[in-house]
Amino acid sequence: MTATKVNEKEMPGVITNCVKDSVSSIFNTIFGVVPDYCGDDETKDIGDGVVGIISFVGDSSWILMLALPKTSAETLAEKFCGFKVEYDSPDMGDVIGELANVMAGDIVARMGVEGVKVAMSLPTVLRGNNVEPFMPKGLPDKKMHYTMLGKDLMVKVAVAKPSDQLMGATPGT
Repeated sequence: MTATKVNEKEMPGVITNCVKDSVSSIFNTIFGVVPDYCGDDETKDIGDGVVGIISFVGDSSWILMLALPKTSAETLAEKFCGFKVEYDSPDMGDVIGELANVMAGDIVARMGVEGVKVAMSLPTVLRGNNVEPFMPKGLPDKKMHYTMLGKDLMVKVAVAKPSDQLMGATPGT
């Protein structure tokens, strides 16, 4: 079993590695292009955009946020659906929620291969300006920036609680 112990300084490598591999694989499968990883930068905001959020519980408790600025969301939604999806329409939430959901399913499978038990929630989608949930202070997070098809996208992972503070049954037990 791979260690997922959370400390206050950094995300467990198994989480960030599975997320990065999933971004490359899923976006390549769906859009035919591997996103270019541009690095990490906590100070960069999405501006006017949409965020798909999935929670994970199990050997560690954390969240995944897929954040797309408005123009990125419109471009990727049209390519994903095969027709134009208006940014302000309810369909945009469905598209971003489904993209986050597909990515999360792939992440669960990848973590399972690594011996890490996790289960995922249904997606929550938020739209607004610099939308980002507040997380408890002092817990690790990582905001990864990508470009694809000339558009920006961000993926943020954030630990919700240290491993030794989790309560309840974990998946598979």
